[in-house]
Amino acid sequence: MHSTATTRRTPGGSMFRDRTADRAPQPVNVAASVAVPAEPALREIFRAHRGRILFTYALFNIENLLRLAQPLVLGLAIDGLLKSSYWGLGTFVAQHLAHLLVGTFRKAYDTRAFTAIYSELATGLVVGQRGRQVEVSRVAARSALSREYVEFFEQYVPLLIRALYSIVGALVMLGVYDWTLIPFCTLLVVPAALLNVAYGRRMLQYSGGLHDQFENEVDAIGDGGAPRVRDHYDALARWRIRMSDAEATNFALMEVFVLAAIVGALVHFCTSDSPRPGEIFAVFRYVLMFIMGLDVVPRLVQQLSRLRDIGRRMRPPQSCQK
Repeated sequence: MHSTATTRRTPGGSMFRDRTADRAPQPVNVAASVAVPAEPALREIFRAHRGRILFTYALFNIENLLRLAQPLVLGLAIDGLLKSSYWGLGTFVAQHLAHLLVGTFRKAYDTRAFTAIYSELATGLVVGQRGRQVEVSRVAARSALSREYVEFFEQYVPLLIRALYSIVGALVMLGVYDWTLIPFCTLLVVPAALLNVAYGRRMLQYSGGLHDQFENEVDAIGDGGAPRVRDHYDALARWRIRMSDAEATNFALMEVFVLAAIVGALVHFCTSDSPRPGEIFAVFRYVLMFIMGLDVVPRLVQQLSRLRDIGRRMRPPQSCQK
């Protein structure tokens, strides 16, 4: 064998052998340097990055409290202007500017936080899966799918928080104006729950089929034949169409119940005790806020179904025990 040692001269003129080059290059344990598990799960990702995640959620809570106050201060502004008073208008301007400042800072921060989390997650996933000799095509697909874990924290948890403020917060504010409005809205929860349970089951099945096709995409492209490639993309299209049809059906059925709730709440409030124009406006906005909160639930159900299927694919196969 040829030695890779080199001879170097010291400043004093003496010679010595540098044997650092004789040493075999040491493998770098990339997975150990990444603060996320090779098998991603929502709990582990949150535990590894809870500081950044909780800070952005704290900002989002402040943002939603300010949003919840908007119909109230707008109603006060309307009633005040009708009486030539600008106090309510000043309150609305202050609320709007505060909401704008908090929201702008939160959006700038969470983009930086969650892109860093995804970089660490993808690195740990690829190294871990390749360490188990999983095919490159499947690792590539799973690396792309793992982005949905980060998107869950970045987009869907804030969406859930916003929905809770819209649903619970709107009910509380409606109770301030007229507590009898609460039953008109809460009756919507029953059909929403039944429809979304059935919707979730369909989404889990459709997500499995879609992800199966994703994992075969590299093989289909590598084959290069027009029939194989066309069959692959046609299959992807069919799964997406099924998911879209299920979402549209769920939405249409829910809107029938929504219309009944809006009509009932408005007729009840507007025909009792001669409410002021600002109060009518605020009540209408809070009813719409409650309904928009319920509209978020199908999106959360769909994403949770996809994450369940992705998590099943990321887990290592269980060893057989005799």
